[in-house]
Amino acid sequence: MRHKFILLLLATASVFASCKEETFDDPFNGFDSYITAFSLQQGETVFHAAISGDLITVTAPEGLSLSNAKATVKLSENATIYPDPSKITDWESEHIFVVTAYNSGQIKYKYTIERNGIAHDGTVILETQADVDAFGQQGITFIDGNLTIGRATGTDSITSLAPLASLKEVAYSLTVQPTCAITGLEGLESLERVGNVLKFGELKYLEILSLPALKTAGTLDVQNTVTIIIELPELTRVPKLINLYCPLYQLQLPRLEYTETLTLSTRNNSGASLAKISLPALEEVGNMSFGYFKSVAKIEFPALKKSGGLMCTQMTLLSFIYAPVWEEIMGEIRLISTSMVEFGLPELKYAKSIYLDSPGLKIVEFPKLTQAGSINMYNLTMDGFTALQTVESISLSSPKTDGILKFPASIKNIGNLSIGIYVTSYTLQEINVKGININNLQIQQYAMPAKLVGDDVFHGTLSFNPTSSGNNVKFPQLEGFSEIDSLYMTPNNMDTIHIAGIRKVNKGFRIQSGYYGYPTLFKISDLEETGGDFIINLPSMTKFDTETISFDKLKSVGGNFIFTVGTKGAKNLTLPELTNIAGDFNLSSGYDNAGFRGFESLDFPKLTDIGGKLTVHSGNTNQNNSQLKNLNGFSALRNVKAIEITRQAELVSYEGLKEAFKSLASPDDWKTGNNAYNPSYEDLQADKWNND
Repeated sequence: MRHKFILLLLATASVFASCKEETFDDPFNGFDSYITAFSLQQGETVFHAAISGDLITVTAPEGLSLSNAKATVKLSENATIYPDPSKITDWESEHIFVVTAYNSGQIKYKYTIERNGIAHDGTVILETQADVDAFGQQGITFIDGNLTIGRATGTDSITSLAPLASLKEVAYSLTVQPTCAITGLEGLESLERVGNVLKFGELKYLEILSLPALKTAGTLDVQNTVTIIIELPELTRVPKLINLYCPLYQLQLPRLEYTETLTLSTRNNSGASLAKISLPALEEVGNMSFGYFKSVAKIEFPALKKSGGLMCTQMTLLSFIYAPVWEEIMGEIRLISTSMVEFGLPELKYAKSIYLDSPGLKIVEFPKLTQAGSINMYNLTMDGFTALQTVESISLSSPKTDGILKFPASIKNIGNLSIGIYVTSYTLQEINVKGININNLQIQQYAMPAKLVGDDVFHGTLSFNPTSSGNNVKFPQLEGFSEIDSLYMTPNNMDTIHIAGIRKVNKGFRIQSGYYGYPTLFKISDLEETGGDFIINLPSMTKFDTETISFDKLKSVGGNFIFTVGTKGAKNLTLPELTNIAGDFNLSSGYDNAGFRGFESLDFPKLTDIGGKLTVHSGNTNQNNSQLKNLNGFSALRNVKAIEITRQAELVSYEGLKEAFKSLASPDDWKTGNNAYNPSYEDLQADKWNND
């Protein structure tokens, strides 16, 4: 049964195929509604149209009118056309024709006209009005090369470009030299495209620059001190650069969608009275720079979604930037000395760099910004960055707060956070960075807070760089921060250095101040371990009056131990729990000069291992320590690579180094000089440890 059913289907299909073939072999069936040929005749010349699908295109030379031309049209058999082509006289315009088949089926056709231009191959230089007139008579529409109008220097007689009215395109560059005496651009009304640079030099009489048909140019460069109006109503794309250096009163770029670089500027005192910069169609731009338009109060980018950067310089009246859909800033937005009180970009999601320095700016709002490269702001906090999660760098200068500086809860990662205050009257009670991963937290100038709050384990560097002028600067109270990666500090004029709470430093610990470190208190209470270097360099602690400097809990140093302190009061240095130093031990015992004095005793009772060299010196190549008489504080030391002791004017006993001396491999590992007693390697081998 199944086989019979298949045979029946095949037979049925064959019958239908036969019927179909008979139907369409019929020479007339009334289904067709085609235009099979179309032509226009003007005088003796016939223009045959190209028909592609439902598009009819007639190509005719530039300058030849097809008004009142006669049409000839061929249709499918018994088809009709509306409107009747024989009754149309205006063939310069587009038309729609409806062709109806005998069975009422329809097809719509669109008629258009294209122009064949007259091309010129090669560069054209028009130095005089006679040159312009002669070239214009040729009716050239396309120059496949460069066009230069006028001479670069001297007196020029060109006063009109009207003969160039046919010109539509220049394949490469078009330059209008500064010697031209034209007052307008009549004659370039048809110009649509310039492939490379369209440049207007310093034209003395050109107040209005208008190119009504220009759609695109590779670069637009206008440098003119008299042009106050620029009208480019059809310009849509400038792939490379728009540079307008003019004292503008009016700028019209209503259809500009894209350019790589946009620069608007004028001379500082040019008298430019441009009130608004409006680019309503601009969707994407590289870098923008606006400078010295001191009358501009508003900038509008209603369609802008993506840009490089925006720099506004000397825009002192700028009070508002309207950019409701701006999503990406791939460069830097830099606003300096504007009149803005509020600034916000409601759709911004990414910015490579934001730099805001306007004294009156009080509110910034970036509710959708989740990622940024760098943010630099003056007198502002991060309160408006409610969606920000990751940022490479934040620099806040004199942030306006109620005394407590906090960050939005959304922020999880900051590469470098720098907080600086540059006026002595400003006080900062607290900086709270709890819950944020920060690679480097820098506290600058007068920004030393009373309290610094963070996580117990801080995977970053704490860096303190207070001002080098002023007094009563104190190291902040730490809440959290029991373990950190590194600590670096230049305590210029710090009154009090008391580092409490930090137990472990995974990398380096450095306090280095040059000649401005004058603390009255210097204490490191809880530090037990550093994974890298431990360096303290305070050569001029003139106010320090405590007799003993002690780091009570420090047990191990994973790098070098370098200690240089010059004081008038301290007599003793002790690290009672220190057991090992992985690198070199370099200790300045101090020297006597102008009220300074060296240490009387050095005490490291548990120090057994130094991975590198032990060096004890005075810290001055010309001055000696006249207080230290022995090195008994190193009596626990067992392992060291080399030893060098210099400029200890009262040092007579080396017995504290007896056990350490046994670990030296050769006489080259032992050096002394400018001490009261300078035993040789052989002297110590002979047990001459004291100067009897």
